[in-house]
Amino acid sequence: MRAALYIRVSTQEQVENYSIESQRERLEAYCKAKEWLVSDVYIDGGYSGSNMDRPALQRLLHDLERFDAVVVYKLDRLSRSQRDTLTLIEEHFLKNKVDFVSITETLDTSTPFGKAMIGILSVFAQLERETIAERMRMGLIKRAEEGYRGMGGDYDPAGYKRKNGELILVEDEAKHIQEAFNLYEQYHSITKVQKRLKELGYTVWRFRRYRDILSNKLYCGFVSFADQHYIGRHEPIITEEQFNRVQLLLSRHRGRNAFKAKESLLSGLIQCGHCSEQYVTYQTSIKNNAYRYYMCRARRFPSEYETKCTNKTWNYKRIEELIIQKLNEMVFDKKTTEKEVVVVDYGKQIKKIDQKVERLISLYADGNIDKVLLDKQIHKLNNEKQVLMDQHFEQEQRMQYIISNEQLKEHIIVLDSANFSERQAILQKLISRIMVNGENLEIEWAF
Repeated sequence: MRAALYIRVSTQEQVENYSIESQRERLEAYCKAKEWLVSDVYIDGGYSGSNMDRPALQRLLHDLERFDAVVVYKLDRLSRSQRDTLTLIEEHFLKNKVDFVSITETLDTSTPFGKAMIGILSVFAQLERETIAERMRMGLIKRAEEGYRGMGGDYDPAGYKRKNGELILVEDEAKHIQEAFNLYEQYHSITKVQKRLKELGYTVWRFRRYRDILSNKLYCGFVSFADQHYIGRHEPIITEEQFNRVQLLLSRHRGRNAFKAKESLLSGLIQCGHCSEQYVTYQTSIKNNAYRYYMCRARRFPSEYETKCTNKTWNYKRIEELIIQKLNEMVFDKKTTEKEVVVVDYGKQIKKIDQKVERLISLYADGNIDKVLLDKQIHKLNNEKQVLMDQHFEQEQRMQYIISNEQLKEHIIVLDSANFSERQAILQKLISRIMVNGENLEIEWAF
């Protein structure tokens, strides 16, 4: 059984017999009695238990796969918040098959009794969450019944601004929205609506924003909550009759372009080298034959931009074949060599800082340094530790993307036989970005 010891102490708690050395001795003795191997010790010196923003705790959560159990002296050493305690135990430890042990409360999730105790704590926490949620829900329903719109942070819906909880019309935006509804009834196309609005001198919004506005019952005088609609207190921009006519038109087009991005292997990877916008998929039909392309968004929706992009539109099959061909060339290119990877032992450096913190707190407990100097030195060490932790995390992230030639060959073989979702996942893993400059494709590999 591999155990990780977690120790937390604030300077004020030295007098309460919670010193680092005291906790460490008892935890090591406990593990020795259980014949558990102490794999690592994580120490947060001078940190409050009121939140989870602690360097050693975050490092522990990152290293969970290395341990079978996390051991603490007392439950409040892990956290002083019941909600955070349950989150750590249920969402981090137990989900990663790591047991949690508190030697003072004899709480051990590796035993049936320990699991039952966690279950009891969870029931009360869930009851508290559901009670709060139900009160909030009832309050929101009552607010909607009175005609008020759920505000949701600082967001104001297009056409309105908030004042003392009420929605007040913004005249120029309201005219814009009214015109959009009128034009959609005329053209039956959001793209054509955008083009006409631009000709009329309006600042054109994105396609999705118009789509959301045209299907939002707020604009004919209603507010909604949990899929229920209530008569609002605000002034409507359009009539309910016009709204219903537009919904009928929208329903005829709904689903026509659904799942296009999901069918595209390179979705989200292609960027325009002329204007830096993303490429999107576009499908058209000619004499019952469907043709699909990757096209710069600024070219696909020119009304949303100052100038129309003229970068090349690629046939989806052609560009996908070219990218897979490039992958094959990388595998069999004799110039492709394995990169030498230098791994820094950040864990050892972080442990040295923890030892320095221990010594400082011991000096403070013995009266050899004052609290001002202690806090200053601990703050400095914690900053150094945070830098090392960030570098450690970056190193591990880089290690995830190092792929050998043999692994690359395996990915290429799988590409020939895998289903669509597996092929897309492989390309998303291997490619960071594809930059399009006319006929030229520049690929940034992720390894």
